Amino acid sequence: MRAVFLDRDGTIIEEVSYISRAEDVVLVPGAEKAMRLLRRMGFLLIGVSNQSGIGRGYFEEGAVREVNERMEELLGEGAGLDDFLFCPHRPEDDCPCRKPRPGMLLEAAERYGIDLATSYLIGDHSKDIGAIRAVGGKGILVLTGYGKECRGEVLDEASFVAHDILEGAYWIMVQELKEGKMAISKELLEILACPKCKGDVHLTEKGDGLVCEACGLLYPIKDDIPIMLIEEALPYRKEREDG
Repeated sequence: MRAVFLDRDGTIIEEVSYISRAEDVVLVPGAEKAMRLLRRMGFLLIGVSNQSGIGRGYFEEGAVREVNERMEELLGEGAGLDDFLFCPHRPEDDCPCRKPRPGMLLEAAERYGIDLATSYLIGDHSKDIGAIRAVGGKGILVLTGYGKECRGEVLDEASFVAHDILEGAYWIMVQELKEGKMAISKELLEILACPKCKGDVHLTEKGDGLVCEACGLLYPIKDDIPIMLIEEALPYRKEREDG
């Protein structure tokens, strides 16, 4: 069994300092599409979150559950988490579960039989990258939340730096296809969206790429692998396809 571990605040939902109210929950654009894609690829989806607001006395554990319930409601059926683990302690408590220490990942691995070395973690902080590196997996830093502030700290440690969770999921898809761990399918193609605007894409008549008309971008298909990464996209003109 393999998993994609997901930080919550700043990765799945918009960063709100010490979020504790369900009404403050807003999904990061593309989060639902990303998680639906990862689930379709066969991964367990495990949330792992530092929640020191509990240890600091800002809110109770029940507030974490309320935020999670609202997040799951917004994600909808088929895109939610399989489990959610959190550390309630303050940094000074030196808890082995608080990221960047890998306690939550180790607990999930024991609970579900997860191969951590072939799993991934998507998060917006150097702590996230440190946690997955500690167990031999691959970490994707997203530039939502605190990601832009932490980018310089983890450039040499992150396996990939993504604009957001959707592009992070696409990077994982590309790795899985390149390594032959999965095959592209019609069903998978149908749920892909433009990583830039999150809008619809369509296959070119030649089958050599996926086009976002709104952004004027062509995402190439190389060796049957759709490269759905913004920096890899090409300018799209209809005459290119017609010619």
